Amino acid sequence: MYEIAVDIGGTFADFVARDKQGRALTVKIPSKREDPEETIISGLRDLAQKSGLKLKEFMPQIDKFVHGTTVGINALLQGQGAKTALITTEGFRDALELRRSQLSEQWDFGLPLPPVLVPRYLRIGLRERMDYRGVPLISIDQAQIAEIAEFLVQEKVESVAVCLLFACRNPTHEKEFKYLLQALLPNVFISLSSELSSQVGEYERTSTTVLNARLSPLLSNYLLEISNHLQDFGLKVPISIAQNNGGLTDLVQARKKAVTTLFSGPAGGVKGGWALAHELSLSELVVTDMGGTSFDVSLIRLGKMEVTPQSEVAGYPLQLPMLDIHTVGAGGGSVAWLDHGGMLRVGPHSAGANPGPACYGLGGAEPTITDAALVMGLIDAHDFLGGRMILDVEQAFKAIETKIAHPLGLSVPEAAYAIYKVALSLMIDAVYLMTVKKGYDPRLFSLAAVGGALPLFATALASGIGINKVVVPEMAPVFCAQGLHYAPFQVEVSSTVFEPLGESVNSNLQQTLLQLKDQADQEMSRLGITEDQRSYVWSADLKYPDQHHEISIELPCDVADFPLWQQLGQEFHAQHQRLYGYCQTEKSLTLVNVKLLVKEKEKIPSDQTEHYTILETPDDGMCSLYLNGKFQTLKSYRWKNLKPGMCLKGPAVIKKEYTTVLLEYNCQAYIDQFGNLLIYLGRDALNECQSG
Repeated sequence: MYEIAVDIGGTFADFVARDKQGRALTVKIPSKREDPEETIISGLRDLAQKSGLKLKEFMPQIDKFVHGTTVGINALLQGQGAKTALITTEGFRDALELRRSQLSEQWDFGLPLPPVLVPRYLRIGLRERMDYRGVPLISIDQAQIAEIAEFLVQEKVESVAVCLLFACRNPTHEKEFKYLLQALLPNVFISLSSELSSQVGEYERTSTTVLNARLSPLLSNYLLEISNHLQDFGLKVPISIAQNNGGLTDLVQARKKAVTTLFSGPAGGVKGGWALAHELSLSELVVTDMGGTSFDVSLIRLGKMEVTPQSEVAGYPLQLPMLDIHTVGAGGGSVAWLDHGGMLRVGPHSAGANPGPACYGLGGAEPTITDAALVMGLIDAHDFLGGRMILDVEQAFKAIETKIAHPLGLSVPEAAYAIYKVALSLMIDAVYLMTVKKGYDPRLFSLAAVGGALPLFATALASGIGINKVVVPEMAPVFCAQGLHYAPFQVEVSSTVFEPLGESVNSNLQQTLLQLKDQADQEMSRLGITEDQRSYVWSADLKYPDQHHEISIELPCDVADFPLWQQLGQEFHAQHQRLYGYCQTEKSLTLVNVKLLVKEKEKIPSDQTEHYTILETPDDGMCSLYLNGKFQTLKSYRWKNLKPGMCLKGPAVIKKEYTTVLLEYNCQAYIDQFGNLLIYLGRDALNECQSG
């Protein structure tokens, strides 16, 4: 029997199959954005072939199928989605367009804002009203609903987002509206803000609901089609979908809540980093993932994944908890170009998988990072994607010469190296943004280099940010798919309180907490997770009365022994001191939200670090690379020939199926017992290989 994890990226699709003994089969193929179903079937067919079976024989042997998808995020970035209307409280239909009256770049007043996803004529004010405590003031005008339904039919609206004022305190009116409208328009998708994010923040809640309404019909159709398609080929188990928070859900929830899956693929990489950190006892780890389209950075701190309560996607707020991932357009397919001032730039736009980089020979004429790496000798033209593709060096050379080298007065190798260095600088900046700008010292972290392209940059990146230890996992080229194997089923629920923290709140809190627990338990039971398989994490969002943002305080307790409000206050002041260097204990506090995360109990990989006698490693030949202004001859190794304890000294190249590792001059590396490549830089390299 096999457990399958599939991550469909913007350029490549990764597949990992694990049998009951833990042995893994991997496949990496180009993505077909126009036909993701065919991409999945092609990858599964290759996995079946590697296992010695035909696809129809392989599929019934799958007992778990996890899918990380980019259908939702790709649709958003490409301006696709269902025709959507917005229903909000009368007098508040322009909240979506007023936004927060702030600029992403505070000094650039000409910076264009992302387009409003629902035009004003499709934003409808509903006659109803709740006060800030959730007490009904004006009942829903039921006669108006028939008028709204008639208008939606006339405009051929496919989806409706409903975000009523203070529905986060009392969702009764939203639920009533959905019930009445659904009876009139049974084929229209309806998304309620209270079912997505029951938290204060009218604009953020509205934006989240609109995004969900716009994307869910599209994702729903895709998931239904792929599920039926896989069943036709013999799949017997339901598909599990990865979420932004690193957990799993089923098709029922994923089809209704597309916004929870926007970053399901990259979330698998963070989960894989979490498992790697526990496996190697690395409490502080920077996970850097470079695929064909983007470069992603996330952190593992104190053995935990970093989570942000809300984020921004393509300029639109998303008021949902998700793993904290910073993304820049610096993937293997990112295009190199010259701006109006003649400055060399890389990304953020990508050549994708088709036509792809110029070297793919599919009609692409723009130079990319992949083309530069090929010209530099970092990529073997005859062994790309495990030999699946033969790259065209002449086309890469021509693209760089025409677009970059000739205008800048450089030789083609010089221009290729310049592209490499610019891409590297983008990565260094991204890591600094996630560490230094948050008050963390990157020198205290180790670096995990994953994705098909990042091992080419790993040691240069670590050196540029002062990190002395790099881990290239054995499954680095398919790491996001690998990480999905560790993802548990999980459910997150929340409730807005927004009251001064004190005894009066504490006395009413017990009922709210019990309701949250009951809500989450019902969903976990539906997912098939029994009570003994569940773990509970409670948290509360608090702030000073005059603050705009809150701080989330994790509570190490269950509902039955929820701490007194004084204990909550003490922990908030202590956390505020740690984060900002001061606290104001004389001030009262506001309890904004209470939250509950329920997840399937995880199997945490244990540290099994062993020490080896360091052995010299025979090389597998030599290769020529363009580095530091000249072509150099370096030793070349095959990863599959390396044994635990063998010591590799830089400069050298290590070739692996689907990727290549470049060791700089000041590096030494060896394979550990898990099959990971551990690289040490500078003085640490000397000490490690001398001590064994």
